[in-house]
Amino acid sequence: MEQLISPLNQGLNPVRAAGQWGQLVGLPAASPAIDSRVAQPLTAPLWLALQPYANARLCLFEVDRPESRNPVPIRRHVIDCFLEQAGIVGGYNDTALTDPGDVLLRGYLCRSAILPVSTSNTFDWLAAELDWATPGFRDEAPLPWDPTLLGTVQAPCQGVMWLGDLAQLQSEGGLPSGGRAQFAGCLVQHFGANYGPGGIGLLVQPLLGEAIQLVLRPHSVLVLRTGDTLNLIAERYGTTVATLRRSNPQLESTQTITAVEGDSLAVLAGRHGTTEAKLRSLNPVLQQSESYVTGDGETLSSVAAEQNLTVSLLREFNPELASWPSEEPLPTGITLLLPVYRSTTPIPAGMQLLVPGYLPSTPLPAGEWIYLPARRSAPVLEELPA
Repeated sequence: MEQLISPLNQGLNPVRAAGQWGQLVGLPAASPAIDSRVAQPLTAPLWLALQPYANARLCLFEVDRPESRNPVPIRRHVIDCFLEQAGIVGGYNDTALTDPGDVLLRGYLCRSAILPVSTSNTFDWLAAELDWATPGFRDEAPLPWDPTLLGTVQAPCQGVMWLGDLAQLQSEGGLPSGGRAQFAGCLVQHFGANYGPGGIGLLVQPLLGEAIQLVLRPHSVLVLRTGDTLNLIAERYGTTVATLRRSNPQLESTQTITAVEGDSLAVLAGRHGTTEAKLRSLNPVLQQSESYVTGDGETLSSVAAEQNLTVSLLREFNPELASWPSEEPLPTGITLLLPVYRSTTPIPAGMQLLVPGYLPSTPLPAGEWIYLPARRSAPVLEELPA
């Protein structure tokens, strides 16, 4: 009896398209004594063979433009793996992708599924059973500028993982408690061969048994407790509210406020734990500009100082001067664009504006998880414990 080959497999690789790829070849039937030297009857599909050995589950994020500085997550890829420890990253051998204390893991893929990004339960990927994909294959990474070709995860990629006995997982999902297990961040360094960008297949399960190498990042994920706020977490882990928001797109939600007397960009940025640049990006009305004609001998630095601006903001409104030296005289009589709303410019009372939804003091939902910023060095004790 044969299992149909995925249409994506047919004709693309002579080995994968062979009849044996889809045959039911499964595991030997139970017997009081099995002689390994004698061929046994096979009854289960080949692609189930590795699943009993899976000891970890990954949730990786597929993004719209992997090369972008601010990629947008569009899907979650859930992968069961068999992993074993291959070493611990020390301060002498950490790289841009690893931090001291990260654990290097190597293993093989067992099965995978695809979930939407939006969810009411951030631990739904830990449900005991998901809509697992059919066996597939690994193909070239899709062109990131063509959304119709998306459907894969490119390495390196960030995600979260649960390392433990998968029999502990509940049918409705949720983070299991107790037992010899660990929930942590992870970063996949590569799939398959140790070179170039990788992927896990186009909308189908990766090739059974494909190799994977990743690092478990025990200090990069935080499960929120009752009373946690952005302010408290930023202070506790030596970071900023803005950095926490950048690392966690789910914290980038917005709310509408009405400006009151005395509001300015500086005041609103401080009140809502954000930056003036972020407020401008959320509110096109704050990007209005006015003209300024340069005089004899003026430079970017002198104009910025006179107009109560920074040179970087002046360049932002005049991108053609991005590479112009700040102290070199500008041509006389050219027109520059200056922002109407500067740091301390009063914003009209009653103006409707978008600001970040989570205030620095807003309690975060307990039981959810967030990413913490990267640790670039190991903690140092000022004195040895007694």
